[in-house]
Amino acid sequence: MNKNFIGRLGETPEQEDRDLFRTYGGPIRVEIVPGFHRSGKYLFLARAFFQQDKEIVTLFSGRRALDTGPLAQTLQALESLAAQRAAAERRPAPPKDAIRLPVQIKGAWQHQYYADDDGEEVKIFQLVVARWGFTDLQGQSHQFGESPACDVKSSRRVKSRMLQPREIDALPRERHPRPAEG
Repeated sequence: MNKNFIGRLGETPEQEDRDLFRTYGGPIRVEIVPGFHRSGKYLFLARAFFQQDKEIVTLFSGRRALDTGPLAQTLQALESLAAQRAAAERRPAPPKDAIRLPVQIKGAWQHQYYADDDGEEVKIFQLVVARWGFTDLQGQSHQFGESPACDVKSSRRVKSRMLQPREIDALPRERHPRPAEG
């Protein structure tokens, strides 16, 4: 990423991140589904599932939204491949929620409330993305983003000491048991 980035409102990376990240943690494994939304070039929203069944929204904002091209292309290719396989087997295409791309994310949780069609208040969880990694359809790992450029509170999640600033594993590492003390 460009360290001299000036955002759409003339913001520096520090100013942009101060508004986005009150906490910062991860890695968090989510499964992003096709059917994303881009609002201009500075906002990219994608539906995802956390812990397999909790629907969330992933939010890539500001300078990070500029790096979402490969993610969007992989999601579109995954959806196209699923439709081609279904056509070859003469069955209907699977629903978008069944087509999922595993992505490792470091970022911050937020929530928003909105009124549904019945006027009931609904809480939506958003994962504001700072860094992300995934494996494309060819098996190649990709990593994007950067840690927040401002000081943030660390979340209460256990931090992984193995992660360096540019290392997000697209595939989860196997955990090694600790040797027994004795």
